Amino acid sequence: MKMSISENIKNYRKQKNFTQEQLAEAMGVSVGAVSKWESGSSVPELSLIMELADFFEISVDALLGYRLRDNSAEKTAERIKSLRVQKEYKEGLSEAEKAIQKFPNDFEVIYQSASLYMFCGIDRMNQEHILRAKELCEHSLRLYNLRKDNKISKLEIYSDLSAIYSMLGNHEKSLDILKENNEGGIFDYSIGYTLAADFKKYDEAMPYLCDAFVTDLTKLFYIFLGFANVYAAKKNYSLALEALLTIKNLYDSLHVDGKNSYLDKSTLIILMACAQMCENLEDEIGIRKYLLEAKEIAERFNLAPDYTARNIKFYYKENPATSADDIGETGLEAITNMVDVCKTECPLLNRIWQEINPEQ
Repeated sequence: MKMSISENIKNYRKQKNFTQEQLAEAMGVSVGAVSKWESGSSVPELSLIMELADFFEISVDALLGYRLRDNSAEKTAERIKSLRVQKEYKEGLSEAEKAIQKFPNDFEVIYQSASLYMFCGIDRMNQEHILRAKELCEHSLRLYNLRKDNKISKLEIYSDLSAIYSMLGNHEKSLDILKENNEGGIFDYSIGYTLAADFKKYDEAMPYLCDAFVTDLTKLFYIFLGFANVYAAKKNYSLALEALLTIKNLYDSLHVDGKNSYLDKSTLIILMACAQMCENLEDEIGIRKYLLEAKEIAERFNLAPDYTARNIKFYYKENPATSADDIGETGLEAITNMVDVCKTECPLLNRIWQEINPEQ
């Protein structure tokens, strides 16, 4: 339950257009007493609460701000999560311990309590909270098949548990958890970091870091193209263009001068999308700029095509990752194909490309 009598006395007094002095006179108390009620430093006696409710023409429950909350396991888990997010740790820990006693085998309650203890332990550098988080994380794994929220992945719990062991100084156990549960390379980034930072095994770390690197580069590519599509649909072409240029600038920063990589073909897609946004913005100079840059990259790529990640900055792996696409076998063919796809919607772009590349 939650009570907010101090705020309610103040609000109902104002609704009646009464000053504190007038309310004090009506209740037969001092102005100081009313001030303390409204500041929350004191609470009226029960008899005065009933008089106040009668005076404001409301129920005692309404004056108290009494609200019986939903104490189901689901709502309790939501409250624990909310208290963690708000960093209301004192209230959260109290709520969590009561919930654990009441719902000892509810996955969501145990998992959210584990997360609360972990975050609190990190923020307060409290090892007892970290140990409690470890205990609850391990318990949540045992309850995993009873979960109702399918958005919570077992891998998230393993990630938390690995972090907890690391905070407790047991880096070997932390690394073992990551390696044993590295489905689809999901923990490559963390394994690579742990090997490099905690174990100084730099050569062993590199393959994990490289695999995580190229995987996340691909994810970022689709994320920012997704942003561009969303903002373009909302006719916010400037923000769509900004999203495209964000990923392009990242790719540019990873380009090794004089070397080609699979990022070049991806950059062509980005540049063509930039040109389309400029068409929507009626920016002929922008269209020409991005098409010329695309043509330059395409011609350079055609001279020495490389569909691997070997020439991307920071990347080093004996057997480099490769990519495939369906936009065209050569760089120029890719641009031409993309121009053809949008020629009806982007006539200006199509005309400028014909001028730039008349020999197609």
